Amino acid sequence: MRTEYPNLRIPSGRPRGFGAGTLILSLLVLLCFAVGGYCYFSPSLTERFPFACSLPAPPSPADKDVSTAEPTKDDPACAVSSADVNCSQEIVDLSSPGDTLVSLLSSNLPDDSHVQEVAAKLSAEIRKNMGRRFTENTLLKSDRRYSITLDRDGKFLRATLEMDPANVFHAVLKNNAVQVKKEDVVLDYQVETITFPIYGSLVESVLRAGEGRDFARELAKAFIYDIDFQYEARKGDRCTVVFERRYNDDRPAGYGDIHYAVYQGAKTGTKTAVFFHQKYYDANGLLLKKSLLRSPLRALRVTSGYGWRFHPVLHEVRHHSGVDYAARQGTPAFAVARGIVTSAGWNGGGYGNYVCVKHSNGAESRYGHLSRILVKKGARVEQGQRIGLVGKTGRATGPHLHFELLIAGKHIDPRKKVKIETRVVIEKDLMPRFKAVVQENESLLGKRRGLASAVSSSQDG
Repeated sequence: MRTEYPNLRIPSGRPRGFGAGTLILSLLVLLCFAVGGYCYFSPSLTERFPFACSLPAPPSPADKDVSTAEPTKDDPACAVSSADVNCSQEIVDLSSPGDTLVSLLSSNLPDDSHVQEVAAKLSAEIRKNMGRRFTENTLLKSDRRYSITLDRDGKFLRATLEMDPANVFHAVLKNNAVQVKKEDVVLDYQVETITFPIYGSLVESVLRAGEGRDFARELAKAFIYDIDFQYEARKGDRCTVVFERRYNDDRPAGYGDIHYAVYQGAKTGTKTAVFFHQKYYDANGLLLKKSLLRSPLRALRVTSGYGWRFHPVLHEVRHHSGVDYAARQGTPAFAVARGIVTSAGWNGGGYGNYVCVKHSNGAESRYGHLSRILVKKGARVEQGQRIGLVGKTGRATGPHLHFELLIAGKHIDPRKKVKIETRVVIEKDLMPRFKAVVQENESLLGKRRGLASAVSSSQDG
């Protein structure tokens, strides 16, 4: 059956509207394309007939986009020598665990001809400026910023390593020789405060509070004569510190002086360290520095105390005349006071490499199981001077330092406080200024506590 659609038009087989007009329009379009192409590839035509077409001439090298152009001699990024016009890329990244100067350069330089030279010269400059043992194969801390600039052929031009925001080092290739220097960084200082509880060691507590190991070391120095953090610190003790923080372009760049610190401990009681005229005093103006350090190691852990014990090697009960401090092989051991070395060599009694130092007021300190001795018999040593390195020579089951302290020829427990010195008090004419410094720091702490309390109240409300 057929359905009718009266309004439906069915086109015929011949295309509609393809007449002379359409053909002429098509020819005109083709002619325009032809003329435009000729203008583009023949600049001389546009010079003679500027009205002929307005298409731009092919771009010259000088007209390239700045982002894709090759740097010139005047570009600071390539101003390392007259031949550095091929500079093309800069690698910027952070160091990862296990990285060294050699590994960073080797992994980023296709041409390794300058790897050893750059690494050696950079490490030497770091040693010179930072006063620390550092070689091209020393492990870098994680997340240290570095950059390496290469030319178009992948050859070395320059490298930058940021050990920390205050210590930035550069190596630059000039006249086919590597030159290194430390960047002059201008630091800002801000006085800040922090209060934190003690969890385990002082270092662990400081890290949990969001500060670094350098801060823990400076704090330990402030209390080094009054607190043995290994033996006397207890969980729940609290420490409040007023200190300087360094900044470089608003980025933290380490620590300055500790102005004021208060340690409140169950065993230590309240101890105060006030920084005044480059020394630490207690709250009453008594110099904290004493004739004896509390311990011969900065990083230590007591594994065997003073007194009777079961000997781990001889397997019998014996009196232990000193204290054993566990530490890694090679950890420096320090003289606890100034004195004269009376013995430095091998001890046949089981202490291995052994040093004995005679101090004033009848005191004597002894250091055993050293892996290396750094002083000679008859030498005068200063308090805090390295006298040897921790080891396991003699009768020892592992690396540790055996430390003894004698007063008037009798052994005493080294961890007990020994009063053999005359305490030094601030001079009378300086006491008013000292008291003002104490008051300034107490006022600062009071303001910070009040601000913290107000913020906490507003948050609770």
